[in-house]
Amino acid sequence: MSEQPGSSVLGTAPHSAARGSDVTPGLPPGSRWPSVAADATARRSGSLPPGPRLPPALQAIMRTWRYAEFSDRSHARYGDTFTVRVPGLGTLVLTRDRDAIRRLYTGDPLAKRHANDPLRLFVGDQSVLVLEPAEHLARRKMLLPPFHGERVQSYARLMERLVSIELDRLAPGDVVAVQPIAQELTLDVILHAVLGVSDVATRRRLRRIFDAVMSPLNSFVLFVPLLAHRSRWNVLSRRAWRLKDELDALLFEHIAATRADELLAEREDILAMMVLARDEDGVGLTDEQLRDDLVTLIAAGHETTATAIAWGVELLLHNPAVITKAREGDDAYLEALVKEVLRIRPPSPIAGGRYMRGPFPIADWMIPPDVAIGVDAYGVHYDPDLYPQPHVFRPERFLEDPPDGYSFLPFGGGAHRCLGAALALLEIKIVLREILARLELAPVSPALARPVPRGTTLAPCKGARVRVVDKRTEAGEKPG
Repeated sequence: MSEQPGSSVLGTAPHSAARGSDVTPGLPPGSRWPSVAADATARRSGSLPPGPRLPPALQAIMRTWRYAEFSDRSHARYGDTFTVRVPGLGTLVLTRDRDAIRRLYTGDPLAKRHANDPLRLFVGDQSVLVLEPAEHLARRKMLLPPFHGERVQSYARLMERLVSIELDRLAPGDVVAVQPIAQELTLDVILHAVLGVSDVATRRRLRRIFDAVMSPLNSFVLFVPLLAHRSRWNVLSRRAWRLKDELDALLFEHIAATRADELLAEREDILAMMVLARDEDGVGLTDEQLRDDLVTLIAAGHETTATAIAWGVELLLHNPAVITKAREGDDAYLEALVKEVLRIRPPSPIAGGRYMRGPFPIADWMIPPDVAIGVDAYGVHYDPDLYPQPHVFRPERFLEDPPDGYSFLPFGGGAHRCLGAALALLEIKIVLREILARLELAPVSPALARPVPRGTTLAPCKGARVRVVDKRTEAGEKPG
């Protein structure tokens, strides 16, 4: 169903709720958000911005399961910056203030620390995501070369071949979920490009493990420190840790095989380059460092990209006019389409965070160094001052007035910007292009799928289910 100008592809927009009401839809009776007036007197230097006074456990549920509503209503009541309190994660200041974002992402990278500690249980202590500033910069320098320029473009043929294999399996009348198909595609690309894995059995094992680890329950357990604590009494996390152990064993096995490979120097996969890489002192990475970075690269490059592809198909099928333009348009329009998907449905709604070395000013507030500052990518992407009619799916906005680096944040920014951003953009574009050229699809539901947590991402509920109506010829025309 095509969206009309001013309508919302997200269903009923949270902004449509009565602004004068303190009752939040979807919350238990009696749960209320304080008004701006109630906190106006607290606006002074040295104090934290106001924020929801919901119980911390309820804030955690809202932040995880109802992020759009949580962000929209908080910004409507408190402005660009507000404070969140979540059990196990402590106090977090969320902001969409572009000046603050610019200052968070620029300047001396050694003067700011990441806020990725909640991911440590999953990615490990030696992951590039959780290293201290100086170590992070050194590791990033070792990992960055394979993710730029010609190296990224060299994966295009592989992507085209893999997506062709997956789409050939579909037949008219099939009802399928896009997310699992996208996960197979993106994991195959990652396993080829990052691990150099060609063994079918190994790929299947890794697919099975990652799919299980990233299920809503297991991912919720692993990414919430209070629940993820490994002990006999914590029955809830037992299966998640068993899967994590199985994944680690498989990766250590593959690292050992890579080190022993007589043709290692001739390989072009990223793991081979990581094994051969040396820092300025000639020291290479340990098995534990390799394992943690591989978990990071696989999870980040696999899950987020698959989620973006699933949302891309979901959004397109609910906006047929955009499908027509995409099929008639050029590569520039397709790139704008991919960016609009990532704007309206950023896979990770919080684009990273920082702990600053000293007090950090945001508008009227002075944030102390022991409080994490998170970038609300969703809030930025839905700011009507930056994106008029933000709930409307309109790729043209990226051709008419492209946003700056502090207004478009699907990959974060600064020294912690996603290493695989160029690879992800290319992969999403190729997969959506091939789907548009080869298939006629229809949505199973008249309403856009609601977001549900999957790992650190928000994925379409039920994996974006679609119906295959017909198959198109290679020329992009339906067969007669």
